[in-house]
Amino acid sequence: MKLQEVVARTDVGRVRDHNEDNHLLDAELGVLAVADGMGGLALGEVASATAIATLGAATEVLRPLISAVDKNPTSANRIQLAQALEVLSHIASQRIQQATQGQPSGTTMVSAILTMGHLLVCHVGDSRAYLYRDNTLRPLTQDHTIAAARLRQGLITQEEHDQSPYQHMLYQALGTQGDIDPDLIDVTLADGDQILLCSDGLTGPVSDDALAIILANAESLDDAADQMIAMSLANGGPDNITLVLARVETPAAAAVIDRRQEELAASPTFGLLSDNDHLLLALFLQDARVDADQPFDLDLGVHVLVAGAATSGDKTLGPGDAFGVARFAGAEAGEPDVSATSAAHAAVLTQDAFDVLDKRRPALSARLLRGLLGVLATQLPGRRDA
Repeated sequence: MKLQEVVARTDVGRVRDHNEDNHLLDAELGVLAVADGMGGLALGEVASATAIATLGAATEVLRPLISAVDKNPTSANRIQLAQALEVLSHIASQRIQQATQGQPSGTTMVSAILTMGHLLVCHVGDSRAYLYRDNTLRPLTQDHTIAAARLRQGLITQEEHDQSPYQHMLYQALGTQGDIDPDLIDVTLADGDQILLCSDGLTGPVSDDALAIILANAESLDDAADQMIAMSLANGGPDNITLVLARVETPAAAAVIDRRQEELAASPTFGLLSDNDHLLLALFLQDARVDADQPFDLDLGVHVLVAGAATSGDKTLGPGDAFGVARFAGAEAGEPDVSATSAAHAAVLTQDAFDVLDKRRPALSARLLRGLLGVLATQLPGRRDA
């Protein structure tokens, strides 16, 4: 995937005398990463450097997987690539423990691969990934801190979070003794999208609103990166500051992608899912495009129509409607065939993809199943519409 621009910056800040951040920028392969070490003195730097080196040395492992997605971006191929990032995070965590010989240390790492119109993100800790599109900056990752987890659970307010002594206390990081469970995120990219990966040395002193203003007004990514570092320093520079910025070039238009997401979010199938659930679910969905008067392959999995129209028996289906649910549930004769009445586009969840999702995020798969049961109930023979 072509990157129009890509830049990186790192700065020790105004308080620390040692930079424990590290980053990776492989523009040719489309691999980016930021790691923020902890542990004091050289230990944090060892941890973050080991994590970045592990990822950087995996070129020959990642290249064929990236190529497979470039040729055919099915959910199976994207899942395999994302899982490679996850495995590399576990390997890095083990190598950090070996390098630091059990001394207290660790690192965050947010890594990303840009391929065939997709951004795949693997995330552990409180370094962040953002998407900037149409003058809006959207956080893609959720901080793995005690305070952030309590905020997500509704146990504290945003104000209490901002004052909490636990807002920088990580509940998972690479190189620590506990198990890690990286978040895997998939975002469909539009032409001109900008990707920001950064350590909390940037997001602590500089608000999301300020970052968005910089990206809206900067003359280039170089200019934006310089302004971000300068603003963090002007606001005290209490920590090391590291960022990677990239701009992508792809045929996809933002309006088309945003409309797809709106239809998925509005569909009863996904009605119980949060915004973050949709980010996690996206990895497991793939596209199916059918010409007018052609049938959809219901054996492929659950379909949610996102554009165009179709017919199922005597019913007309439009964006947001789901089909293939009965067959997904094992009832091969449970619903009539579905044919497009115009060029149509659906998002599909295959059985294999659902099985992987169910193992990785069982709570998310349970919410999804409740939505599918609701859809299936409306499609039962003899049911009358309200």
